[in-house]
Amino acid sequence: MNELNYKEIGKRIKTKRLELKLTQERLSEIIDVSPTYISEIERGGSICSLYTISKIANTLNTSLDFLVFGIIPNNSDYTFSELLQTIPQKNRILYISLCENIANSLK
Repeated sequence: MNELNYKEIGKRIKTKRLELKLTQERLSEIIDVSPTYISEIERGGSICSLYTISKIANTLNTSLDFLVFGIIPNNSDYTFSELLQTIPQKNRILYISLCENIANSLK
């Protein structure tokens, strides 16, 4: 098995965090660690526990496979879930309704 590349893991965490417009401070508050620890993880200078990285993945609405290995799932469930995360909360019901209507028309 290949060794984990902690610098790449950190880069992926930072990229996802910035996509969600979260600061290191806010991410650290959400997962209950120090901002310094988040900085160390993002630089690849600290190895975090499975528990911590799973909390990060959950907070960043991404998978452990993506954060740890850079694997992007290639299935429709993941794609729709990712799209849904980019839509403001007030418009998510409309998005789901539109998808249901399209699905019904394709049956």
